[in-house]
Amino acid sequence: MTFIPLTRCAALAASARTYNRPHRTGWVPVATAELAHRLLGLPADERRKEIAELHDATLMDVMIALDWHTSSAYELWRDTPSGFAEDVLGLALTDAHRAVLDAAAGRDVRCVAARVPHPDNHLLAAVLMAWAALVSCPRPYGDVPRVAVSFTPYRNTSASVWRVLARFIDNAHLPGTLDLTRRAWWVDDDGPQRLLAFALWNTDPYAIAGLHQYFAVAADADRIADPDMRAAIGYIAEEVYGGSRLVALGGTTDEPEEWFALYESCDQVTIPADPAK
Repeated sequence: MTFIPLTRCAALAASARTYNRPHRTGWVPVATAELAHRLLGLPADERRKEIAELHDATLMDVMIALDWHTSSAYELWRDTPSGFAEDVLGLALTDAHRAVLDAAAGRDVRCVAARVPHPDNHLLAAVLMAWAALVSCPRPYGDVPRVAVSFTPYRNTSASVWRVLARFIDNAHLPGTLDLTRRAWWVDDDGPQRLLAFALWNTDPYAIAGLHQYFAVAADADRIADPDMRAAIGYIAEEVYGGSRLVALGGTTDEPEEWFALYESCDQVTIPADPAK
């Protein structure tokens, strides 16, 4: 993964968070609050066009208002992971990437299974983790913390995903502290620590009995052959106390259609046809 310069939106979001912390002594003008509310009500494509046209000072004021209200300066991308990847992280995405990322943002989505060949598999897994940890929309219920979970079959897969996430945090000045040894990402804001993301690998349903109402991303999901691990994935999405949102990313293009059947009631995502063919 090559170096990606700091984007305009990432720089403004980082400044907005700094302005609001640690004591939140500022105030939000009524006009700014109304603009923020109007932007959130727009479809994602229209909202992104308006964001691109806003003056930097105005956009920063909107981010400050949203950070004040939702504790996230990235709330303008709450329903568009692909927009977050392009506007904040500075990635260049294909139609296939956008289809996979945005499938995970539906209001009633519980389980998404998609084919994402390497090297993009770990890249999109890290994008989804960053987006899920920093916006409020992916939470199945509105009264639980925003936490992303990385679910991988092997430690080396987990290490790869988290290295990409670390690059995103550094390049885009995302908030919080990342510990690659413990595979954990948290933020304290000069107050109580709040976990943003953590990793699981080689586990079973009994080991994650308390894991519910999270956003789980399974990288290289097609390599998970162990029955206990497959049962753990199903448990994440169907936990009786409130299922988490699960995105399972297969790493090759030749999985049989039965691969999707492993994730019951999933929204299937396949690579869009090449228009040149």
